[in-house]
Amino acid sequence: MRILKNLLLFSFCWVSISLTAQSPNLLLAKGDTPKAKTSKGDLSRKLERKFKRDAARLALRMEADKEELRYQNIIISPGNVESIYQALVTVYQNDETAQSIAKCNVHTFPNPSIDHFNVIFDKNVDWAIPLQQGVSETDSDDINELLDEYNLVISKHVQWNSTQDAITIRSKKPLNMAALSNEFYNIEGVAEIDLGVPSIAGNDIKIERISKGWELEYILQFGSYIDDGKKHVWKYRVTDQGEVTFISETGDPIPTWMKCEEDTIDNWLTNRI
Repeated sequence: MRILKNLLLFSFCWVSISLTAQSPNLLLAKGDTPKAKTSKGDLSRKLERKFKRDAARLALRMEADKEELRYQNIIISPGNVESIYQALVTVYQNDETAQSIAKCNVHTFPNPSIDHFNVIFDKNVDWAIPLQQGVSETDSDDINELLDEYNLVISKHVQWNSTQDAITIRSKKPLNMAALSNEFYNIEGVAEIDLGVPSIAGNDIKIERISKGWELEYILQFGSYIDDGKKHVWKYRVTDQGEVTFISETGDPIPTWMKCEEDTIDNWLTNRI
């Protein structure tokens, strides 16, 4: 009898492990860092980075409503960024639907640029010789000083056309790239700056400051991008004290293949034992 029980226990464990391994929806996304479960939604380091970038871009959009970004500070206001970041995290941690929305990768559309731009320049300019030799550096004191001051790197060098090359400048932290790119227009040989903003529509987050809090819209974009495609929108309100209110869910029906919810391993096993 003891041998039979051991055999049954072994068989159950083997089947559970085998089924878990074969179910792709139960695996952590590559790059996610698991954390201990709490009474609120878990926040991986990967998602934390995304929310911080979302907050920086949303703060920059608010500044753009006042004045063109190219005329503003390169450093994004840290106070606004932190307040918006806390609002994003609070909604996520206190609402299961918001956690599902994040699984559908609903984050800010990459406009304005906060992390890169392309500098298009005369390929024969003297400071570009190291680039032509395959080194991600220049002989321009002005460029090198900007790279050092704002912690930037040259991530790519390509031929733009028959007379011009381009380099991609990337930042390790969110910055107002429209303002930063202005500094490069004064450098010899630079002809144009491309901020790399996509021309098609995509997922997005919108935010508005209200009395003692924020209103947020999470926009899931799908279908054809012609005429902006189809959208599904969730709206929340979050107070500065951390109270979250779900306001509405509107828009086109989400296709079944885009369903955002994922069962946890525990729930999945519980439903099958």
